[in-house]
Amino acid sequence: MLAIPTRMDLGFLMRLIHCGSAIAVIAAALMLTACRPLTATEPATPAGSVDAPDLSDTRLRDFRVSLLGLFNSGRYADLDTLAQQLQQQRSRFEGGAWRLHVFFGTLSSPGAATATDAAWMAHIAKLERWARSSPASPTPRIALAQTYLRFAWKARGHGYSNTVTPEGWALFRDRVQSARSTLEQSAVLAENSPHWYLQMQGVALDQQWDRAEFDALAERALAHEPGYYYFAVSESNYLLPKWYGKPGDTERYAAQVADRIGGDEGDAVYFQIAAAINCCNRTQAPRLSWPRVQRGFAAIESLYRSTNHERNVMAYLALREGDAATAQQLFSRIGNDWSESVWKTKAAFDAGRRGKAVGNSGEAPGDVIIQSDADAPPRE
Repeated sequence: MLAIPTRMDLGFLMRLIHCGSAIAVIAAALMLTACRPLTATEPATPAGSVDAPDLSDTRLRDFRVSLLGLFNSGRYADLDTLAQQLQQQRSRFEGGAWRLHVFFGTLSSPGAATATDAAWMAHIAKLERWARSSPASPTPRIALAQTYLRFAWKARGHGYSNTVTPEGWALFRDRVQSARSTLEQSAVLAENSPHWYLQMQGVALDQQWDRAEFDALAERALAHEPGYYYFAVSESNYLLPKWYGKPGDTERYAAQVADRIGGDEGDAVYFQIAAAINCCNRTQAPRLSWPRVQRGFAAIESLYRSTNHERNVMAYLALREGDAATAQQLFSRIGNDWSESVWKTKAAFDAGRRGKAVGNSGEAPGDVIIQSDADAPPRE
C-alpha cells in the first residue's frame, strides 16, 4: 500500500503554505486538525452518490466501458490525460452530469458496493500501482481517496448507528482517515481539481467537522469551480437536520447558492439539489421552493437537455409536491421508460402514474413502498 503518514513535519507544512495556492493552504490547515471522534448517534447515510447519471444513455455507458478498459489494461497515462482534458473542457453529459464526476465514480470501486473485501483491496492495489506509475498526477490519488470513502461505508453499513459493530466503527474510522491522508498528500498536485474538494467534503462529513470548518471548505470549493454543482449538493446534505443542520438551513442555503451562481445555471443547481435531497426516499425532505425547482428543470432542459432520469425525478418531485398536472405531463413523456433508481419498483412507478401521491415518508398509497438501499434511517 502507499505510505500514509499520520503526522506531518513542520518543514513540509511550511512549504505547503508558502506555495500560496488556496487548496494547499486548506490542506495544510486540515493536516493540523485532528478528526473528531465518532459518536454513538452517528448519521446513517454516506455523503456520496449525489449524482445518478442515466445509465440508459448509451454514450454514458460507452464512456464507462471505455474507462474500465483503460484501467484494467493498465493504460494509466491515457487515463491521466483524459482526466486533465475533462477538467479543462468542463464537459457534461445530457442532463448536466459532469464527465469528470462520472470518470471518478467509475474508477472508485470494484464495480459494486457489495463486492468482497478482497475485491476492494485488489482494486485499491491497482490504484496504488497507478499512483506509483504517475507520480505527478493527482488523478489516481483522488480516485484512491474516493475508494477509501466508499470502502469505509461498506464496513459501517447503512443501518442505525447502534447496529454498527465495534469492528465496523474501527474500519470506518481507519478508512476515512486513509482517504483524508491521501487527499492531504495530493493537495499540491490536485490544485486545479474540483473533485479533490468534493472528496474532502466527504471526509468532513464522515469525520464530523464543525459547521465553520465545513462552510469554509464549501466556500473554497465553490470559488474554485461554481459549476461543479456537487459541492452545493454536499453542503445541502450536511445541513439536513439528520446530519448537523437545523430545520430551514438546507432551504436557505439552496436559495443562497442558486442566487450566487445566478441565471439558468443557478436554477439548474437548485434542481440538482432537489433531485439529490428530495428524491427519492428522503424522510426529512426540506421544503424547497417548488416554482424554483420547476425553473431549474426547465433550465436543465435548455442548457443540457434532460435525460430519462431527470424526467423521472421531476415526476417524482411533482407527485411529492401534489402537482398532478406537472406529473402527468412528465409521465406522458416517460411512457413505460421508468427509472429504477427513482422508483425502485415498477409497482411504485405505476402507482405514481395513476396519480397516487408520494409523501415525505417515501410511500405511495396502497402500501407501495418506495425505498432505497442507499438511504438508511436517520440517527435516533
